[in-house]
Amino acid sequence: MTVNSHTVGPENRYAATAFNFLLKNSHRFLSMLAWIGGKANSALKTMQVARMMSTLSNMSDHQLAQIGIQRSDIPKYAETLMANE
Repeated sequence: MTVNSHTVGPENRYAATAFNFLLKNSHRFLSMLAWIGGKANSALKTMQVARMMSTLSNMSDHQLAQIGIQRSDIPKYAETLMANE
């Protein structure tokens, strides 16, 4: 269905134009949304790993030993924990 200035009143012309644009370019729009979603997901994961590393770094060596890791293992351990999320 194509919407144009002959099928809608003057108050809806902008909406009709936007609708037609999205209809004709929906694949681009969806690709852009997927790209934004991927970037947002990546940024969120990076922030979560950084927070986990900060939390683990603030633990004492004794506390780290209780969970079975050494201070040098923190980056790898944080990545492993967040990969399971």
